[in-house]
Amino acid sequence: MAEIVTFANGKIICGRWKVLARLGTGGCGSVYKVEDTQRKGYIAALKAEAILENDSGVLKLEAAVLKKLADRKNVIRLLQSGKRLKYSFIVITICGSDLMSLKKKAQEGLSENTILRIGIYALYGIKQLHEIGFVHRDVKPGNMMNGMVRNFVVRDPKGISMRKPRKNVLLRGTLRYCSLGVHRRLEQGRVDDLWAMLYMLTELYVGLPWNHLTVEKEIVKIKENESDENVFKECPGEFISIANYLRTLNYQDRPDYYKLYNWVSH
Repeated sequence: MAEIVTFANGKIICGRWKVLARLGTGGCGSVYKVEDTQRKGYIAALKAEAILENDSGVLKLEAAVLKKLADRKNVIRLLQSGKRLKYSFIVITICGSDLMSLKKKAQEGLSENTILRIGIYALYGIKQLHEIGFVHRDVKPGNMMNGMVRNFVVRDPKGISMRKPRKNVLLRGTLRYCSLGVHRRLEQGRVDDLWAMLYMLTELYVGLPWNHLTVEKEIVKIKENESDENVFKECPGEFISIANYLRTLNYQDRPDYYKLYNWVSH
């Protein structure tokens, strides 16, 4: 397990960012709430990870993605990135609650209109990522805030449609939202992000039939055997149309985002 980067409250990073509190830790290191000493009252998020011997950290990748997304909407903004002797860091715009937190706060649940509105922004954010040659590989409520996409997982430097798919890959993502292709260890492409988005929207609205399961084989069995009519029976009718369309796509296909937009904005 990678070493956790720890900063004391009040520490100044890179002569500019004052640490206010630690927000959390995870596979991508530590996240801190920081204040910009050059703009009093401006709050941001700083992510830090220990430097590995092989320099394989994810923050370098995330910074590269955010730089490419700088002129696009519905994405987190990169404010600064840097490297010190023992750690690397990025500073990004701080966002509100993720979508799962939003659902938990909604005592009466999220309305159909709210779900579709989330779908519009989520689709747009994912499309922005795809258009610069990246796939996410872990689309889920915890990685979405009001349509803003965070925690990028992988980059295809040659462009998604140009990379020859590998025959067997490691599973990346969250079992609950994975497509069957991901469960079968196939190369992940744009279509797999969209399957995850569809499952995410369904969970936020009415829940998924496999929500209570944690064993992959059991989850796969339901995904393989449950009909779309059962999985999406309480969802907007367009969800079945989306599922039918996604089944026509393979790894290298460019999704018709306009068609998908029309379904979620009915």
